[in-house]
Amino acid sequence: MPKLRTKKTANLALGPVIKVFLICTFICTLAVFYVWQKNQIFNLGRQISDHEKKLDQLREDNEALRDQEYLLASQKMIAERVTQLKLDLGPVQPDQVVWIPNPGVLPPGGRQWAGRAAGKTGVGN
Repeated sequence: MPKLRTKKTANLALGPVIKVFLICTFICTLAVFYVWQKNQIFNLGRQISDHEKKLDQLREDNEALRDQEYLLASQKMIAERVTQLKLDLGPVQPDQVVWIPNPGVLPPGGRQWAGRAAGKTGVGN
């Protein structure tokens, strides 16, 4: 009768085990990198969306401020504000204007500026 072998020794070579381990590690590393990259893309997309919403809001605010600027700079609003604050302002008188000569360009009236009249400072007179 043949002998029964009760003890079997595993003669596993170490090379194939290391290869399988390295291949599994490489595949797992690629999978983790892929998930991380997809997460980064999602986060960047969300940031872009948030920045676009903020940009739209800033454009709307800018337009509203521009409209307010035009309203406040209108002659009607300035005149109302002058009367409200009782500033006693009026139109500019011709003797209050001082023309600075610019070579080649004559002021309205076609006369060259010859200087101030004696005793006039041009400010508040």
